[in-house]
Parts: sequence; structure tokens; C-alpha cells
Amino acid sequence: MRVTSDSTARINEEGSDHLSEHSVLHNDIIYIIPNDELYRKYENGEAFIDKYGRLIDSKSKKVIKELEPKGNRRPVVQRKVVVVQPPEEHPIRDAAKQAVADAAYDSIHRGVDWAFDVGIPYLWHEHIVPFFNRTKEALTTKELRADAVISKSKASTDVVVRQPKATTKMTQKEADAEKRKVLYHWLGMLSSLKKLYDAGEIDNIDSTLVQLTEPAMLERVNALLSENPNLLETDKYIVLHGLLGRDLYKERQLIPIRAAEITTIAESYGYEARNDKTED
Repeated sequence: MRVTSDSTARINEEGSDHLSEHSVLHNDIIYIIPNDELYRKYENGEAFIDKYGRLIDSKSKKVIKELEPKGNRRPVVQRKVVVVQPPEEHPIRDAAKQAVADAAYDSIHRGVDWAFDVGIPYLWHEHIVPFFNRTKEALTTKELRADAVISKSKASTDVVVRQPKATTKMTQKEADAEKRKVLYHWLGMLSSLKKLYDAGEIDNIDSTLVQLTEPAMLERVNALLSENPNLLETDKYIVLHGLLGRDLYKERQLIPIRAAEITTIAESYGYEARNDKTED
């Protein structure tokens, strides 16, 4: 019997050694070549094993022998099957969870109904609508002047009003207060025209009109209103707006007050008609 390094010889039962099986490894499969003659052909390259496990003659490409596979040397992979167990049932716990879910759903449902039926209508009528109306009124009467920074416009004439040289330091708040005094004095005279007319004080109306329409005075009033649109308080602005019958500003620019407008206000009280009767 002959044994090679890559084959295993097996003696038959009669004890002869001229017929021996050879185990040959090919593509990780062990094939049995049944005798020495075929094994020598395989060893010498006269035959080869194809992918189907057959011994093929190298020259004629004919099948010499269907070889018997002895075994597969590839490692066997054991697959572990994981069985997913269904969740364990807990009747009490599940019932409690369902009860909590039902209570939460009911509370949310009632809350949504209350919000749409009571809460939102109340908020709308008691707070949102009044706030909107107040805001609209404030913005309309003051013409968005409170939050705007208005550039200083040119005076209606080319006369430059000379400011006296400051001798006492004043804060901006104090300066605005003094400027308001000038505006309110002028506005007070304008408002008094109706009262003077009703009281029959024609002479006083004449002198008041002279002061109101005096060019330097009108220029001073226009300059103050143009310099700071927020100088007039809201109630005073409404009074002047009502007397003039128009807005003071257009596109955030002052529309200067003219002497003719002051005269028109006096005439609206019947001032000219009273003068005409007196002259007759």
C-alpha cells in the first residue's frame, strides 16, 4: 500500500495493496479515487476533477469516472433561531392603562369644547376687539407719529428764525416742556375764537387773529410741529385736528398751517358776517 501526503490509502479486506482508495481534496470537497491507476493519472496531470466531481481525461475530455464525494470540509454554520415571545398579559395593568387613556381623552375633548365655545369667544370680545379698537383709534388720531422718526422739513418761508443763545443748560424733557408752552398758548388763542365770538368780543377777536396769523408766530409753530411730531399730546392734537378740519401730516411730513386757514376758522363762526353787519 502506498500513502501520499494529500491522500489516505485504505487496504481492502483481502489484504492486497494494489487496489487502494485515495482521498483527494478538490474545491473543499474530498473525493474518493477508487484505485492507484486512476490516481496516477490524476497525479500526472493526465486527468482532472471538474466542478461536477467527475474525473475527466485531459486529452479526450471524456469522463473516466464519476467520483464519490467523501465529505465537505467547509465549516458548518449553526444558525440560532430566536423565538420572539408574545408580551405577557397583565389584565389589571392593561385595564388601568385603558382607564387612564379614556379619562385623558375625555378631559382633552371637554377642554377643546370649552375653548371653542367659551374661552376663545370671551377672549375675542372682551380683550382682542377692544384692544384693536383702541390701537386703531390711537394710530388714526396720531397718524403713526409716535413711533416714527421724522426728518426736519424746511420752513414754509426762507426766513430763518434765530434761536437765542443758550445761557442755561436744559434737559431734552425740560426743553420739550417749554416748547409745548408756546404751542399750547397759540392753540389756546385759536380755541378761544369761538368763545370770543359767542361773547360778542369782536375787538378781542381782531387782536387775537392778528397774533395767531403773525408770520413769525406761525413760522415758530410750524417749526416746532415739524421738528417733533410727538410734541403735542394726543388730546391737544385732536383739538387742533378738529379746528383745522384736516390732518397735520402727509406721508410723515408736516403740512404747514397757513394764515388763511386761521381766518377761515374765524369765518366759520360767523365772524365776517358779524363784521359786515357792523360796517353796514
